[in-house]
Amino acid sequence: MLLTEYDEKRHLKLTFEEGRKEGYTKGREDKLKELVMKKYSKGKSIYQIAEDLEEEVSVIERMIER
Repeated sequence: MLLTEYDEKRHLKLTFEEGRKEGYTKGREDKLKELVMKKYSKGKSIYQIAEDLEEEVSVIERMIER
């Protein structure tokens, strides 16, 4: 016998919240990549971009490599 109960409303709420967080994170990453590429195409160095955007140099390097 199964002793747990399935709560559909709770499940949907948790799924929605999880999707929203993922969407927010993805949107932030997309915007950061857009800013990095814009600054890089204008001739700024990786170190200048990292300083301007207050990010780690390794993060900027990965975005440029992609």
